[in-house]
Amino acid sequence: MSSLDGLSLGQLFSTGQAILTELEETSLSSIDPEYQAKVSDAIQRLTRADALVSQLNIFSENEIIDDINTNDLKFLLITAYLGDLTLKISGKDIDRSKILEKSREYISRFTSTCQDHGLVKKEDILLIQQLSYNKGKAPSVPASQQRDQKIARFKRERAIKEQIKQLRTQLDNVTGKKDDEDRDVEEIEREWVESLIELELLRALENWHAIEQEFVMVKEMEVMREMMEKTGRTTAVDNREPVLNRPTWGKDKPMLSKEGRPLQPFVIMNKREQLKGQVFGYGHNLPTMSIDEYLEQEMARGNIIEGGGEQPEKPPIDDNDYEALDAETMKKRDWDEFVDANPRGAGNRGNKG
Repeated sequence: MSSLDGLSLGQLFSTGQAILTELEETSLSSIDPEYQAKVSDAIQRLTRADALVSQLNIFSENEIIDDINTNDLKFLLITAYLGDLTLKISGKDIDRSKILEKSREYISRFTSTCQDHGLVKKEDILLIQQLSYNKGKAPSVPASQQRDQKIARFKRERAIKEQIKQLRTQLDNVTGKKDDEDRDVEEIEREWVESLIELELLRALENWHAIEQEFVMVKEMEVMREMMEKTGRTTAVDNREPVLNRPTWGKDKPMLSKEGRPLQPFVIMNKREQLKGQVFGYGHNLPTMSIDEYLEQEMARGNIIEGGGEQPEKPPIDDNDYEALDAETMKKRDWDEFVDANPRGAGNRGNKG
């Protein structure tokens, strides 16, 4: 027996809603096993709640929003929550296209139900029609118009969030007061739920728009994968030679071959880009090589003389070598005479004579 079998429709909805709120505020990564376990748990609860709503025939297409009981109105959010949770599913063996299909199905059901009960505004109806027409295709609306629509929805979403916060505060203050003179508890709760539905409708439209854009990329990836399989190529392993090991790459290597074929990547820059780099660049020339590289280069050119060090000690003169002794004595006399004739500072008088 499953742990969800004993739960009522309200309990399934509230617990699933609580898990979704926790997922939106958590610091866990979306690929974390704990995060995915919570996503799976919330989907199971809300899927069972969705099945119960269908079995009990809580909503009818012929009903307007005023005919729906306040306690049942919140169950309209189930399909919106399921669409949001389905997009959070991730994993190594997950088929992303199927995830997008399932999420779009939930969002389409939610927006259709909201339209049946008159909960969708005129500008949102136009967007729903555009999204339904462009399923799996790139959006036909100009980028500027998409941006304006997105900004308008963002402002609406921010205003609705503030309204929900105020209504929740009023509801907490009024709850328990039977003889409230200002507003009835059920009226505040109903307005609060309707605001929640409007907020989820805006989010659902954003998710739907993102799904259609992702569908285009997923289809392009599938086409590329099929082409690679036909040509025998694969994206699993990159067998290309590393950049550092390529013999034709380097600052000292030619850019083009004799036939004019590029031997390595390069960037063509105009004069304006070069001047821009000089203006916004460093105020000094950056080093192009290390000290060790420079010394190796100079040594290869023969500009470095190896050796050096302290002078070797002069071997002592043999006492029986009279010629060497006389030569040493004459050398010392010559030095003494030079010192006497050229005192210290004699050649640095500063033109004073």
